[in-house]
Amino acid sequence: MLETRFGGDSGRPPSVAVVEAVAAAEGVSPAELDPIYDDVDPEAIDQLLGGPSDDGTSAVLRFSIDGWRVFVRDDGAIRVCDPDSPTDPGAVFEKAIDD
Repeated sequence: MLETRFGGDSGRPPSVAVVEAVAAAEGVSPAELDPIYDDVDPEAIDQLLGGPSDDGTSAVLRFSIDGWRVFVRDDGAIRVCDPDSPTDPGAVFEKAIDD
């Protein structure tokens, strides 16, 4: 499992951080991955997770990229999980990710 974050001082939008995280999990550069839009709409990721919700709720997106299970939380947490292991988003975000 790979853990990272988007936003904050890095200023990376969620979609860019997701591509970088999947590439790190694969052990390749982001340019070596198939385009993310083959699996998920990067603009939708950025719109859904680009800022805090107005109603105080939190959001978690779950999708697959190149077989990797990707979980992204609106507080900036990203986890990329082994494609061969079943993963539940509740358990994935049971503990906080450190900055």
